[in-house]
Amino acid sequence: MDGLHELLHRQTSLAEAGRDGFFDISNGYCSPGFWTAFVARARARHLHLADLAIPDETLGYAKAIAIERALDEADTYPHERRHAGNNYSPLVLLESQEQTDAAVSEINSCIRGLFSEPKYREFSASMCELVGDLLDNVWAHGKDTGFSMAQKWSNQHGGFLFEFAVADCGLGFLRELKRAGIRDIETHQEAIAWCIQKGNSSKKRVVDEWAQRLPTDMMGNPMAGIGRVVESDNHHMGLGLAKLVEGVERFCGRLWLVSGDSMLCIQPNGSRSYETAPIPWQGVALACRFDSARVAGPQQAPTADEFETILGELLRGS
Repeated sequence: MDGLHELLHRQTSLAEAGRDGFFDISNGYCSPGFWTAFVARARARHLHLADLAIPDETLGYAKAIAIERALDEADTYPHERRHAGNNYSPLVLLESQEQTDAAVSEINSCIRGLFSEPKYREFSASMCELVGDLLDNVWAHGKDTGFSMAQKWSNQHGGFLFEFAVADCGLGFLRELKRAGIRDIETHQEAIAWCIQKGNSSKKRVVDEWAQRLPTDMMGNPMAGIGRVVESDNHHMGLGLAKLVEGVERFCGRLWLVSGDSMLCIQPNGSRSYETAPIPWQGVALACRFDSARVAGPQQAPTADEFETILGELLRGS
């Protein structure tokens, strides 16, 4: 299976524009990390589905995850996506706050459904909390170039794996930090290391919480000096990447985070390493993968509501 790591470690020459070897798919099954980056670059180059070398045996799956909608084409998938929000969340372009919120809701629905047992309670709550902030950060930094996706699949040990991913073709960490006036950061690796540190954010600014709040689609500001447009109302807390790294390490997950020519890799044992990406990424792309067997916590006593539900079921069955 090819993921984000495999996609950006291909040995292929890249053209500045148009179609190139990046868009060849040799493996029949690819993870969300692969698809989000694949589609983000295709859309950035104004490519269509017909321009991409997707094998026939993979094309049906690509349409099922809504690749046509992602490329701004008519959706020709003939079936109802009944499992969306359960086993997977299709490709969603994060081009507005409303679509970002919808993507957050769908991915979190997957997490709550797949990890509904009490032993997953801590993991589920933590992941749902950080997904919203993470996607909102992608929207804030890479407007109309970012995609999200999530997918569950069975592994060979009887459990399952779950991966969610986001990718954008925005400025990337290094250019974003330079634009924000943050000095002493010269390489993409240094930029990634800075951005995953708790408390660091290029979006920090003083906001008057008592100011009059205006809609996100407001053109101009008719209340200059006393009003501000709401850019992010639900999720943005400035802790997305630091919380993400903490969550991945806490629940023994895998993380691939790339910007420019540098990729941070975190393994289930907590080890961190940086690799040079043979195919540099303009913007930011990341994929988080978790094994259901590794994220289970200790069994917890049922809450009062859960106890009443269990008691009612026992009484009805007697």
